[in-house]
Amino acid sequence: MADRVGAVATDLNLNLNSVRAQKARLSALLGRPPVRFLTAGLIVVLAAAGAYLLARSLAVGWLALAIAVLPLLLLLWYQGELQRLPAAAGSIDGMLEAGLLGILPTAPGRLTPKTLAGCLSRTSGGLFLAARFGIAPSLLEQTASDNPADLAAVWREADSLRLLSGASELSALCVSVAMLRVNPVVKGVIARLQLDEGDLLAAVRWYAYLNRLVYDYHRPVYDGGLARDWSFGYTPLLERFGRPLGVRGRRDPAVAHQVASHQKLIEQLLAVLGQSDRRAAAVVGPLGSGKTKMVEVFAARLLDAADQSVPDRLRFNQVVSLDAASLIARAKGRGDLEQLVGALLVEAYRAKNVIVCLDDAQLFLEDGIGSVDLSKLLNPVLEAGNLPMILIMDEQRWLQIGRRNPALAAAISRLNLGEPSDDEMLDIIFSQLTILEFKRHVTYMFQAVREAVRLSRRYLRDLALPGGAIKLLESSAALADSGLVTAASVQAALEESTGVKVAPVDSAAEKQKLLKLEELIHQRMVNQTQAVAAVSDALRRARSGVRNPDRPVGTFLMLGPTGVGKTELSKALAEVYFGGEDRLVRLDMNEFSGAGDTARLIDAGETNGFSLAAQISKQPFSVVLLDEIEKAHDAVRSLLLQMIDEGVLRDSGNRQISFRDAIIIATSNAGADTIRQLVEAGQQPERFGDQLVNQLISSGQFRPEFINRFDDVIIFKPLGKDELRQVVDLILAGINRNLALQKISLRLADDAKDWLIEQGYDARLGARPLRRVVQRNVENLVAKKILSGGAAPGSVIEVKSSDLLEP
Repeated sequence: MADRVGAVATDLNLNLNSVRAQKARLSALLGRPPVRFLTAGLIVVLAAAGAYLLARSLAVGWLALAIAVLPLLLLLWYQGELQRLPAAAGSIDGMLEAGLLGILPTAPGRLTPKTLAGCLSRTSGGLFLAARFGIAPSLLEQTASDNPADLAAVWREADSLRLLSGASELSALCVSVAMLRVNPVVKGVIARLQLDEGDLLAAVRWYAYLNRLVYDYHRPVYDGGLARDWSFGYTPLLERFGRPLGVRGRRDPAVAHQVASHQKLIEQLLAVLGQSDRRAAAVVGPLGSGKTKMVEVFAARLLDAADQSVPDRLRFNQVVSLDAASLIARAKGRGDLEQLVGALLVEAYRAKNVIVCLDDAQLFLEDGIGSVDLSKLLNPVLEAGNLPMILIMDEQRWLQIGRRNPALAAAISRLNLGEPSDDEMLDIIFSQLTILEFKRHVTYMFQAVREAVRLSRRYLRDLALPGGAIKLLESSAALADSGLVTAASVQAALEESTGVKVAPVDSAAEKQKLLKLEELIHQRMVNQTQAVAAVSDALRRARSGVRNPDRPVGTFLMLGPTGVGKTELSKALAEVYFGGEDRLVRLDMNEFSGAGDTARLIDAGETNGFSLAAQISKQPFSVVLLDEIEKAHDAVRSLLLQMIDEGVLRDSGNRQISFRDAIIIATSNAGADTIRQLVEAGQQPERFGDQLVNQLISSGQFRPEFINRFDDVIIFKPLGKDELRQVVDLILAGINRNLALQKISLRLADDAKDWLIEQGYDARLGARPLRRVVQRNVENLVAKKILSGGAAPGSVIEVKSSDLLEP
């Protein structure tokens, strides 16, 4: 049972001959299916025989019926007291779970930690550890001691865990966890299962909650019954448009478990609604924080006759929730909606014991798409305080409504629901898993719950915890492995919804891609080995889990002349590893040359879907390219400092946007002439990098605090004729990919390549002039051959220098 008990001194000796132990063994015997079947069969046979003999007027039939009563009484005893042996504090045998107590060996010296572990594997607690935590029952048995004297430490630890869970019964789960905690050999195995001491304590709380839920389900609920229903009066509109809250009471898994932070808020809600004036409260908190669930717990307390803490004025009051979106959808217009809501409020007032709850109350208090401002109707009701009301909304909407309508805000008592503590959060999620498992026919492992909390905190910023974690766990059910939702299931669900890679690198294909990233990128661009190595190393650090998770994957300032591959590197990286060039978020910073342009960077997605904040919200796993950063206004660059350094930016709606799964690349042509001169003089960029950076700071092109935010400043070298030959090959490969659909291929002779390089070489402009030369002379030539019929499917177009146009 789950009743809380005081810290009574416990006798650590186990008396297996106590009355309770004997009853537990009898219960275990009768609980075996063959024994129950034989007992029931014996009852039927004896009863039938007695009836037959009595029908033949033989008095011995009464003896048969009398004998049949004995196994019947035994079976009834089993189904009653023996199945629910009450716990008695003070001794281990008095508190130990009957299911475990009844199967312990009774021979002297037979009970050791090892034999105890074998018994635990046959209990619900042992199976719970196996299914929920992946701790095999055999693990305890293989690592346990054979010394009976070691049992005292197990009982002592188990009793402390019992007190921690607040239970009167010493469950098999408490004993299992105690054996894990006192055995130093097991700690390494537990770590390999990605568990720690705190997780084992969570197991105790979770199991205690499930036991309490079963107990509460069988315990009668005194909620006023028929008399309570009659006292509500005639409320046809409320029954049609409203939803009564808390009617299932403790039998609702979410209501049965109440965390301390919710309890405190419920006490405040009781105080506000129980007073004589200003009987309206606003439960304010972020989306997903559990506001509605907390109100359901409050409603259940009002209907629980056993709860003496509820003020008399509120006892057996029914909380009825009105869904704003549903009412607005049903109404034909504003006037119709005002009339409907007014009638609902009047009906609730006349009933005298109804508390109206407006979920998403902001929809009744502002004009907009899907919302109607009914302040003029609600203001007098709230100010009079005759009808108790609960309004549920988020923080931002409450502040907006308070600014627009101070009188309405003054009539309402604000109650804040913040994020619960980590332990409370797990407890709330445990209560929801009971419902999810029933609906989805899956079993959730603890590692999945913990991973859902971690990932939702980082990636699902639109939903507060625990709502975000519960949503992620719900979507993970479709990815269960043989009915078991694991941490990998949760990771896969998040990857599907956001595109962010969060699972460990397990596949050989991804490992090889990461190890050969430089080679893959160089299939799209030439030279610039320092830059390619830098971004590749950043990705390898991120995927192997050794980078700082509170910063972007990598931040780089790339300096160099135009046309040397700065932008191409970003495109290649997006295609090779991030999934395609659509994963490249590119901003031309010359479009942000004014101080007022900062707003366009942080516009919320609802107002501007192409702002930087909006694009990263949609796909956080991206390459962010800030092209020609030197042309941006100082105010714009200052705004970007936090994004580059900490990986976060706040949009115009004050929501935090995360860049911590993106690579940020800023390119600049600043200092291009200096780079060209130094390279032509034979110096390597690695040697004059600091000199160039100091020059850019001294000239005022960049501030030192801006440059210092980047992980690395990379200098791109100008391309020579040897590199341009490789560029020609890359361009040719691209043309052939396009021609492959027509089964045509293009081949350039060496003299044609030489001619193209001579015509396209410009030390100041890099590869861009070469691309234009190829387009004018090669692509145009190929197009004419195809249109004139000179290139049929399956043919190879040979191009020599003589075929190319003169400059």
